[in-house]
Amino acid sequence: MDNLNNLPSDFAPIGDTPTGHLEELLGVMPPPTALVDSKVPAKRWEVTKVMPRHREIMRRVLEGATYVQIAAAMGLHVQSIMLICTSPLFRGELEKLEESANFSVVKRAEELSNEALDTLKTLMRNARSEAIRKTSADSILDRAGYVKIEKRIVGIIGGEEVIRELGRRRRSAVAAEEEAQVVHE
Repeated sequence: MDNLNNLPSDFAPIGDTPTGHLEELLGVMPPPTALVDSKVPAKRWEVTKVMPRHREIMRRVLEGATYVQIAAAMGLHVQSIMLICTSPLFRGELEKLEESANFSVVKRAEELSNEALDTLKTLMRNARSEAIRKTSADSILDRAGYVKIEKRIVGIIGGEEVIRELGRRRRSAVAAEEEAQVVHE
């Protein structure tokens, strides 16, 4: 280290600067009045305005694409997509978009279900075929929450009949085994 201090240098030490140079520099280039500009984000990647590119990323996120898939499709780096998606402004816009999409889907489904119910009601009253009228009536009742009742006929067999059937099956199995032994001998 001592050798470095002894090397000749063209630069003057900091303490040896002639006075007045700092004042000249401040006259030519004054310091900024505010250290932080509100128009410049604190981080270069931070989203300050939602652009069409950001809307495309939002659309792909809502479709369920991963960051890697979005980056590959748009020709961006995965890190860029991650930083954009974690931005507070982006997150807020994405939530608004999700809410409006959910609301519009629910509203449309309600409208369509009302139309479907009207169609079923018309079919139930005006159809020529009895099967169509029955099917539409069943559908209306099903949507109303009534459980469909299925009729099944179950035969009840007494215990004696079950014992006789088991005995018959056993005798036929024994007879088949005896025939197989006779054939092998």
